Parts: sequence; structure tokens; C-alpha cells
Amino acid sequence: MSANIKSEARDGVVILRLDRTAARAFAPVLRADLMRALGHIASRDDCRAIVIAGARDGFCSGIELAEYDAAPVAPSPSDLCRAVADCPKPVVAALHGNVLGAGLALALAAHARVAHEATRLGLPEISFGMMPGAGVTQRLPRLVGAQTALELMLSGRPLRATEARLRPLFHALVAQDTEGAAVALAARLASGAAQPAPLLGFSDPAGYQKSIAAMRKQIGTADSAAADILRAVEAAQLLPLPQGLDLEDVLFEERTQSRSARALRHIHLAEARARVLPEMHQPGPRDLRLIALTGPLPGDLAARLDAAGCALRRVPDEGPGDGWADLWIEAGTPYSDGPARLRLDTGAGFGPNGLWLRYTQATRFAEIGVAPGVPAADVAGLARLLSAAGLGYVRAALPAAGPGLGHVLHGALDLAALELLRAGLNAAAIDAGAQALGFANGPCLAMDHEGLAAAQTRLAALAPHLGLPAPAADSPLAERLTRGAVGRAAGRGFYDHPPEGPRMPRATATAPLPGGVPPERALHAALVNAAERLMAAGAVLRPGDLDVVAVRARGQARAAGGPLFQADERGLMAVLKDMKALAPISSPLWSPHPVLLSRIKEGLGYFGRRAAGISPA
Repeated sequence: MSANIKSEARDGVVILRLDRTAARAFAPVLRADLMRALGHIASRDDCRAIVIAGARDGFCSGIELAEYDAAPVAPSPSDLCRAVADCPKPVVAALHGNVLGAGLALALAAHARVAHEATRLGLPEISFGMMPGAGVTQRLPRLVGAQTALELMLSGRPLRATEARLRPLFHALVAQDTEGAAVALAARLASGAAQPAPLLGFSDPAGYQKSIAAMRKQIGTADSAAADILRAVEAAQLLPLPQGLDLEDVLFEERTQSRSARALRHIHLAEARARVLPEMHQPGPRDLRLIALTGPLPGDLAARLDAAGCALRRVPDEGPGDGWADLWIEAGTPYSDGPARLRLDTGAGFGPNGLWLRYTQATRFAEIGVAPGVPAADVAGLARLLSAAGLGYVRAALPAAGPGLGHVLHGALDLAALELLRAGLNAAAIDAGAQALGFANGPCLAMDHEGLAAAQTRLAALAPHLGLPAPAADSPLAERLTRGAVGRAAGRGFYDHPPEGPRMPRATATAPLPGGVPPERALHAALVNAAERLMAAGAVLRPGDLDVVAVRARGQARAAGGPLFQADERGLMAVLKDMKALAPISSPLWSPHPVLLSRIKEGLGYFGRRAAGISPA
């Protein structure tokens, strides 16, 4: 029938198999082919009913995230699901494997469902700041009630089809031959011997409303994907299905195009792209199974490598003997031999040579530092090992990345904070600006926790990588150290630290910045300029990698999207205006990088978006 739809007739029942190989994605071409197939088969006299099934290892995993950021392509999942529900002949969904997102919407639009016992159903949209669409918020609660529907939609976690609360979804759960059971059910529906699934979700109206009220207390009334889901599920009981579907379409579109949803999709896709390294395209990645350790591994890294199938062996400090390991992880003095050497950054940053790794346990994230001359097989093997261990990663090119991408972005934020202190802002205003950008902690409070002497040493080493001199003797850091305000441990730093928590010293004033630039935009402009410097030096493969580093290694909220996503959202011309206003405070931090000026002149953003504003004079 088509490359994406394969058909087979059995005793008057036509099976339409979704044969899209790429992750079972519900792509536009697949939707169009299925819509045409439905229309054609429904008009055939020799067809009594239809079964929709998935080929190979699954039914349908939903829509690829990138589609939501492109122009809409017809038919939409909502249009297709309406066509399935309105089909004049019975439609049965035969489910196996993963049934996710819009794939579950397709299954719910069918008149009945048969599932293999191992089937997993899930609605991951809320993980991306979105809500389910294509009829899910209206059809699912009609079948299983508000409580189960909300639990599935608000958790984002997949459930096994055998869970008792999902039982009303299925006419049958089978251990084998799902298609055969679906064909038999379709024939019974066509003959009137069976009826479509009953709407048991509305059998207890008071209980339905009680579930809505209880969930509203939990999530509140703030503008969020969860609030939109709750509103749609409540409407399912109050509105006829066509009007409920119309409301869902409106809510879905608004939520999908919200800033937080775009940011979450951006970070998810950027993480996926960051895992593709140029070394992977070369033959022969090293198989790293036996790992020699010369010291402790950070956090839970050893446990994760062990779970990935590696055998870890500790060796004496004097070094390896016969080079028996696939990978030497060196926490101390580097050895001169060994088949593959990996040095750990324990805080001081990467060196200019060799292969390096920095691991952030809280976010299960690694930054790989790769210097010239490192064999591609070693880099590809390490990347494959990290993936098997369930870790995200980005690649940093050495020595261009200096001590590491995360270190440089961290340093840019801290050094910008010091310059803003010198310009008259107080620490609280600066930290509030960082929080407005999505960082959990502001730089001034973070330096207090680190200790101002340690921060001064760290920033002295980082400053040259940003074209800055080390913090001078009259810097805000040095001034506080001179007065004994050395950080939280001493009870005083940029903040006072009484037992009840940090507070600003009394009579601490704050002054406006040039051009009225607010602190969050000043910090953001410094981050963008630092990112441009790294990209121009060839330290990073793609702009999105730096957003991933900001989120996974430096603690920026996923819903913020990263500094370069934020720059595209604001428009690069607006960022440039802030830089020009702030450049007199610190030229290296805020004088716009030449590549940024080129982007604006060419009307380009970082991620295929047009830069807002006009070209600079």
C-alpha cells in the first residue's frame, strides 16, 4: 500500500501495519499514508472492519519532538484520530511494545483495543512542558476515569498494560498473537456480536469531580502544563466530545508553543545531538570492558560503570605493569603507557593534552576533553561506555576549551558578578538576576559557600580564558578578604551568615547599571559573549552543546533552555544592545564578539531562527 503502511486482508478484516522504522515515530508521512489507507479501505465492500497494528517491535512511539518546532504538516495527529474515531467500519488497535504519546492517542481513537501483556503505555508530554493532545485528554478519562487518566498524564511514566487500573482500555490482554485476537474482535464488532469499549470513566460522576478537586489542590492554579491537563480532563465530563476536542486543540497548541515547552524540547534535542561525536563515524571504537583505576572515582561513577558491564580493578600508585586493561582512569600522576588513558578533572580543570573527563553526579553528566592526537577509537569507545552507563555528555576540544566548557561558563558568570559589584549592584540583586535566568544559586552566594579565597584562586586561573586579568587587589573579592569576610565558614562574605540563613549586610545599597540594563540581562550577555569565544576557538562542536553544559553541569533550569536558547528567544539585537551599554564596565566581558556581530548582520540566530532587530550600525 505504501512504504509506511503494509496491508493484509483476513476474512474481511484488513490489517494496516505501521511500518515506520525510525523509532516507530508518528511522522507526517506516516499519518498521511494512514489517512489515505483508512479512506480507501473504509469504502471497500469487501472490508468489514480494520485492525491497526505496528510492525516489528512496537506499535507507535509518538511524534518526534523536532516536529513541534517546525511548521504544521497535515494531517495533524488530531485530524487523523478524528478520522479513525469517525470511521464507518469498526477499527481495532492491536498493541504491543511501546505505545507512547500520539501513538496512545491513535489507540484511544480506535473503537476497541487488544494488547499484548508486555505492552507499555505512556504519555511523556509533561516532561517537555506539554500536554497530551489528539483526543487523549477527552477519550482516556471517558474510559478509565479522572484519577487514572490524570496519574498517567501528570507522571509522564509508562505503565504496563496489565495494571488493573488500565483494564477498562482493553477488550483483551493476550500473551501471544495480538493481531489474531484483534482480527477476531474486529469481526465480532462488525457482526454486532461485540460492542465498543464502554465509557466506564463516567460511571461515578461525584468521584470524577472529587479526583479533579484533589489534584487541583496539589498542582495549584499557576499557568502550567499540569493545570492545562486538569482543565481539559475536567472539561471531558462537562462538554460533549466534539467541544471537548476543540478545547483540547486550543490548550494543546498554546502549551506546545509556550516558552518553557520550547526550552525543554530544545534541551532534550540538544542532549541527543551532543552524544553524536565525530569520532563515532570512524571505524573501530575501542571496546572498554576492563578498567584500571589509580584512585577513587567521583560520586557514583564506579557503580554506573559496573552496571554497564565493566570490570574495575585498582592498581598500585607506581603504575601499571603489563598494560592489561582496556582503559586506565588516572586520578593522580598520569602514566606514560597503557592502551587508553583517561584523566579525571577533580576540580582544577582539564589539562591541554590527552583525554579528560569531568563528571557531575547530580545530573549524571560528563564533559569529555579531547586534545589533538587522542585516537578516535579511544574517544568513541569512551562515549559508547558513558552511554551504556546511562550518562549524558558533551565533547570539549582541548586546548581551546581551556579548563573545560563548564568551568569557563562558571567563570564568566562569577567574573561578571564581580564587575557588577564594582559597578554598584549589591550581591542580592546580582543573585536574583542569576535566578531569573534559571540558575538555582546566584554567583555571590555560591562564592560565599565555596570560600572567597578559593574562588579568587579559581577565577585567577580562569580569567585569561575570557580575555580578562586575574581579580585585582582592589576587586570585590580582595576587599572582602582583607576585612576577614572570607565566606560562609567565617560567617561573613558577600552576605552575612547567621544560623537562620544568609542575609544582606545592613545599609547595602544598589545602583542602576548603564542603560538601565537589569542584572539578569547583564549576566546573560556575559554568558553569551563567553559562549561566542568558545565557539570561535573551536572548543565545542555546536551551540546547543553549551546550553547542555549550562543546564547539566552548571545548574541552570531545563525550562530556561540555556543561554544561547535564551539569546535566540530575546533576539540577538537585544543582547547586542545590552553588551554595548555594559562594555565600559568591562570590555573583555561585554564588548560583543565579532562573530556575534556577523550573526546579526546575516540575520541568523543560533538554532536556525532569524535574529530579531536590525543590523548594527
